[in-house]
Amino acid sequence: MLTETEAQQIAEKYLLAKYFDAKVAFSSNQLITKDNSQMYHLQGEITMRSRGALDRFVARETANKYAFRVEIDAQQGQILNYEFA
Repeated sequence: MLTETEAQQIAEKYLLAKYFDAKVAFSSNQLITKDNSQMYHLQGEITMRSRGALDRFVARETANKYAFRVEIDAQQGQILNYEFA
């Protein structure tokens, strides 16, 4: 079974592979049992780097921050679901 730290590392690696040069911060981690399987629910905030050269002058810094949720199978370490809120 994965530890909480290992689950965070898997989620961070997954998100950074999809959103290069982003910053990931976790705010909540829970190990839950659902349908006889255990999974981690990780929540936090991701800050994505702006793609436009002028965005840093005209957009607020909070414009590229998004809340996220990731579900990871606690036995196999697979990403089951992720979403931005």
